[in-house]
Amino acid sequence: MSAHQNKILCAILTAILVLLLSSFIGDLVYHPQYKVEKVSYIIEEEKIEEVNALDNVESLKETITEEKIKELLVNAKIEDGKNFVTKNCIACHSFNLPIKNKIGPSLATIMERKIGDMKGYKYSKVLGNIEDKWTYKNLYLFLQKPKTWAPGTKMSYRGISKQVELINVLQYLSHISKLNEG
Repeated sequence: MSAHQNKILCAILTAILVLLLSSFIGDLVYHPQYKVEKVSYIIEEEKIEEVNALDNVESLKETITEEKIKELLVNAKIEDGKNFVTKNCIACHSFNLPIKNKIGPSLATIMERKIGDMKGYKYSKVLGNIEDKWTYKNLYLFLQKPKTWAPGTKMSYRGISKQVELINVLQYLSHISKLNEG
């Protein structure tokens, strides 16, 4: 054997020796009590009941009235609504004129506009088929739980859970609509 071949063989044997030695030292340091065959986590799945979408909408409509929303709007703060929208909505929606659709439709003139009717924006079938307008109540219910109010909507936002924030956003949307229409 040549000196060059001896060096290669010595390097391979040294690597094997280092591997075995590090494994032995690791077992001494960490004291494994048992060997795990498979490292994994158990993911608990929630059982989702299939519920008729219309039942969801009807039960939501009973939770709040237009009068109750108007009472809450008295104490709403436009500036807080604007701050919420700036943090959470502006990436997908525009709020100023000229109307410009982004990932989501422009909300510059949302109040009293027919649901699913913004020129140049392709709505999901569920919103396109609703024969109603964006009233305070409809916006409240949609923004509270979009996927429940309109199952199949393209909007991926999970909803506004705090009523104060939701009312502030409604006040801001109303304010912006009035400014942009007038």
